[in-house]
Amino acid sequence: MKPVRTPGHPALYAKDYLKTALPALTAVQFTAGLAVPDQWTPHSKPHIGVFDDGGPTRWPVATRPVLRVTVWSVSETQSRDLAGLCMGVLLAHKIPGIAHVREPSSILAARDPKNDGLMASFTVRTTVRTLSV
Repeated sequence: MKPVRTPGHPALYAKDYLKTALPALTAVQFTAGLAVPDQWTPHSKPHIGVFDDGGPTRWPVATRPVLRVTVWSVSETQSRDLAGLCMGVLLAHKIPGIAHVREPSSILAARDPKNDGLMASFTVRTTVRTLSV
């Protein structure tokens, strides 16, 4: 039987690595994928979400998704600082499951109309090898 290749889960890999690499951020929630903080309020602890926005493939070898990291908190400064810290870790460290992280965007700040939180987001391009199942 011929092996089947499947894409990896870079948002989960990045989220897990950020939690491990930033142990001082115990007062921060982390999620990956579609787990948007629906219950988040400005009275909650800061939230870091990692999302896979898709991208081109080099099938069957690798996928090249864009990861978006968004931070929700009560202040723009705190959100930007946490987003900058996450960007630095993703660009400077070797993340298990992700072959390359490159081409960061600038950090964009906004107010979330759903929960009135102050957000800061950035994107990075990644290369993720496919998995054999």
